[in-house]
Amino acid sequence: MRKKKTDSTPDSGLRTPDSHRVWAEVDRAAVKHNLRAIRKAASGARVLAVLKANAYGHGAIEMARLLVSEGVDCLGVGDSGEALELRLAGIKAPILIVGGIVPGEMPAVVERGIEANLHTVSMAEDLNAEAARQKRVARVQLKIDTGMGRLGMQPFDAVPFLHRLRELKNLKLVGLNTHFSYPYEQNPDFTLRQLERFHVAVEVARRLGYGDVLLHASSSLALFRHPEARFNMVRPGVALWGLAPGDDSGIAKKLKPVLSLKTRVLFIKDVPEGQPIGYNRTYYTSTQSRIATMPVGYNDGYRRSLSNKAEVLINGVRCPVVGLVSMDYLTVDVTMAREVAVGDEVILLGGEGDKRISMETLSGWAQCSPYEISCGMGRRVARVYV
Repeated sequence: MRKKKTDSTPDSGLRTPDSHRVWAEVDRAAVKHNLRAIRKAASGARVLAVLKANAYGHGAIEMARLLVSEGVDCLGVGDSGEALELRLAGIKAPILIVGGIVPGEMPAVVERGIEANLHTVSMAEDLNAEAARQKRVARVQLKIDTGMGRLGMQPFDAVPFLHRLRELKNLKLVGLNTHFSYPYEQNPDFTLRQLERFHVAVEVARRLGYGDVLLHASSSLALFRHPEARFNMVRPGVALWGLAPGDDSGIAKKLKPVLSLKTRVLFIKDVPEGQPIGYNRTYYTSTQSRIATMPVGYNDGYRRSLSNKAEVLINGVRCPVVGLVSMDYLTVDVTMAREVAVGDEVILLGGEGDKRISMETLSGWAQCSPYEISCGMGRRVARVYV
């Protein structure tokens, strides 16, 4: 099979892609395609690309560079460490920490021009004091808790907060946002109630003179399912990576998968009928079999729950995972595959020809969400951009 042109991540050192034991291929063209689909659905709203958890496992720095070059308006991260990583890599685009920050993170956040979500008056006062100490004006957003119950201010607390904010001269409010708790439900009543509560806070802000701020509530699924919640900015995460956000119709159906996970055959041997394979003897061969061992395991994010359930693709043939997935290795029955040899490429996630193991299929075998698969890929998994 002809190799695609690739660039390895810095953590792969001097190795070429052909020397990786386990690697994730990230398709840049598919990311661009998905961004175009998102922009079509957003109907002119700005785009904040969420890159938390290392861009859901796809590599935050590389994806930030790509998305900024494609003109996204803002980047979202989970914490200050992720934000600083992007700044140190030379990313100059606006960055919002969509979660919370603790007091010890404030000096670096202010110094590097990173936007923080505010949740309380005391947090605003502390951040204002730090910005004053640095003789800077920090850009901030206000998170409204409309029903998620995790972070953010209750809508009725927005009035005293915004009055107090006028007195904090080293803070500039640039946005209001909220987070839907479960837009996947077929019955949208609770999501619509959240939206109503957010509208209350938005109207309060407008009456107090904050009429030109960014407003965003829509993550990937709400973007496609609730056009009334788009406001002037949308906040896609999983849709960028082609992970279907629970919507089986419309534009979401046109998203392209971005990620493939691959390894190589490390060892092959023929074993007799009745041979136990792996820890705890959870599998015995039913006939004389050929067993291949691959250097990938749950430390790399290939979950133990995939044991005796999953399949892999080798030379276009589906082969079952047999025995328990261990920390560093998994075993596969390749008896029915043709001409399998040490060094052959093994597709754990992705496709070859008309055969494909999708993220939804893999997460179904593992009984987890697709995001847990991509976010769970360990640091031994090299990211290769194709």
